[in-house]
Amino acid sequence: MKLDLHGIKHEDVPRKLDVFFWDMMKSDKHQVEVITGISSRMKEIVIENCKDYGFIVNEMYFNPGSLIINLI
Repeated sequence: MKLDLHGIKHEDVPRKLDVFFWDMMKSDKHQVEVITGISSRMKEIVIENCKDYGFIVNEMYFNPGSLIINLI
């Protein structure tokens, strides 16, 4: 599953992530992709939010505009 953050304001990202992560965990998903684009600030916000949950974040080697999040 993917969440595309293009067009989302930085201040709205944490709430969007919370809802997305909750839905994915309820659906028993273990890994998701979050599309951040090239914005370093957007990536920082996603990574900070993931740290709060204890999720592992990896950048996609072939697509630096996306992050792979392990939800377990």
